[in-house]
Amino acid sequence: MAIVKMNKLSVIGMNEEKKSLLKDLMDLGVVEISSSTDKLQDEEWRKLVVRDGDETTAAQYDKEVSRTEAALDVLARYGEVKKPLFNVKKTISAEDSLKLASQGEKFRQEVDELISLNDQLNEAFSQENTDNNLIASLRPWTSYELPLEETHTDRIQLRLGVCPPTADVNAASEALEAEGLPCVLTELNRDKDQCYLSLWYFTEDQEKVFDVVKGCGFTLAQLGELTGTVSQNIERLEAEVADLAARRDKLTADIKDRASWLEDLHFYHDINGIRRDEARIRSKLVKTESTFTFDGLVPVAANTAVSQLLEKYTCWFQFEEPAEDDDIPTQLSNKSFFEPAEFITRMYSLPNAREVDPTPIFTFFYILFFGIMFGDVGYGLILMVATGLVIKRSGMKEGAVLQLMKVLFYSGISSVIWGFLFGSFFGDLIGAVTETFGSHRINFSPLWLDPAQKAMFFLAFSCGLGVIHLFVGMGIKAYEEIKDGKILEAINDVFIWYLIVIGIILWIFGGRVGENASAIGKWMSIVGFVLAIVLPIFIEKGAGKGLGLWNIYSGVTGNLSDILSYSRLLGLGLASSSIATVINFLATMGGKGFAGIVMFILIELFGHTLNFAINALGAFVHSCRLQFVEFFGKFYEGGGREFEPFKKDTKFVNIVEEGK
Repeated sequence: MAIVKMNKLSVIGMNEEKKSLLKDLMDLGVVEISSSTDKLQDEEWRKLVVRDGDETTAAQYDKEVSRTEAALDVLARYGEVKKPLFNVKKTISAEDSLKLASQGEKFRQEVDELISLNDQLNEAFSQENTDNNLIASLRPWTSYELPLEETHTDRIQLRLGVCPPTADVNAASEALEAEGLPCVLTELNRDKDQCYLSLWYFTEDQEKVFDVVKGCGFTLAQLGELTGTVSQNIERLEAEVADLAARRDKLTADIKDRASWLEDLHFYHDINGIRRDEARIRSKLVKTESTFTFDGLVPVAANTAVSQLLEKYTCWFQFEEPAEDDDIPTQLSNKSFFEPAEFITRMYSLPNAREVDPTPIFTFFYILFFGIMFGDVGYGLILMVATGLVIKRSGMKEGAVLQLMKVLFYSGISSVIWGFLFGSFFGDLIGAVTETFGSHRINFSPLWLDPAQKAMFFLAFSCGLGVIHLFVGMGIKAYEEIKDGKILEAINDVFIWYLIVIGIILWIFGGRVGENASAIGKWMSIVGFVLAIVLPIFIEKGAGKGLGLWNIYSGVTGNLSDILSYSRLLGLGLASSSIATVINFLATMGGKGFAGIVMFILIELFGHTLNFAINALGAFVHSCRLQFVEFFGKFYEGGGREFEPFKKDTKFVNIVEEGK
């Protein structure tokens, strides 16, 4: 069974051994420690124990993790550190880990230095932006030659202001003159946003002057506490901006010089993460003055290893079967060929711990359907080579990306096989090339059929595969119901529909199979329909006993709809090869000349790249849909919770014990 069976674990130990015991459990990495909330809500337990935990220490380590992430981000942005396409953990031994951990103060200083450099860089950026904005605000005033700090004399006020660009400055000057106010209103500059003015007036006339100029929208300019002329200020600010730019370059170079710290920071990040998790896990424990206790979950296969570890300590422990209402997490364990498809299962939902893992069952169908929809030898080879190179060169040992690459690699193999069966190599590329640039056309003949020539037969074939796929899903449902002792329910939900569906198919198409096939199909259907009406009487309660006719209607329409969904195998299979053929036709329209060859190469490269990308995505999505909607819909509950053992959960390094 692909879902790992779990046991409950209960442990009572001595406080003086707690730190060492938890460290060993983390190194072993197979025990999920459960929350102590239930115990603390029980009145009897509350009289005996209190929650353990070291939140202060956990917070300190978490702070260091965050600071290290900030330092790594600085290196990523300015340190010219080449980011790998896929994150691959560096493996180090536990012995080397201890040596590196002893350099914690050095690593902390490296983090401090990078954060400080980044702060200085941000400060330089901020000041440069401020200066540039101020320069931009001063440029319209360059024709004003008086020092900006000279805003008045004993009797005269000197003011700079702005008004809307539509304002009539001459009219405002005339209005001032009409009021008998001796003042000078001068337009210094004008742009699409506003008009820039200087205003000189006697101090005793200030109120009257402003009453007039407000009519044209005049407001005082806000230039801050600047001294010297506008030109002097711009010159000073431009020199300051140049200095700040040089400082930024120097700080950026300093960060680049520290790119060699990357591995140090990776380790420092992960070791603090491990220490944080060690401190956090204690909040799931409860303790007395001298003892501590916790409950957990362990894969049955790991019972021996956990027992051997705990026997080294002065502690009591026991394993027991989980109760029916216990919250049991899910851990998948599939053989190497099926394991990559766990990625697809997780995209939908993990199975709960008490149902069948569908992964090893749907893997074959997924790869089969992908190959049919993407069936082309050339496209399949490209998919195989691309994913194979990623798997080989990335160095990935685990993870969802590696699983996806493996699934696509297997799907590429399937695409090549179906490409030979359909006679498709980049559509009809071989025929197009030999006909255009050779003496006669050489076709890449199908080993089975050309879907475009026998579309109706291929549609029937696709729907037939759908029937098999759905029947497998229904069979899983029957298995689960029989396992739970619901034999009549299994017959009602599954086996009568085997009779009905197969019967209807034979009834309609049986004449092509054998002389009596149609009659056999007819009676199979009749028996199935009768059972569908009768069985609910024995299974259901109350009004449900009369739901037989409704079950027939919903079952027939539902199954027919599900079966027709598999027509997408025909649709996408035809789309891939047909579009490729059109691309080849367009590419050969230029003829045999040099221009025709160039045109051929460009159209082929662009067209097939686009067709590959679109149809690969379509094959991936629709293969998933056939699993998630049609197949899973027959039996799958899902909603499982991932098994989360207490272990060294690292991002950049993989710390291994010697000999492992």
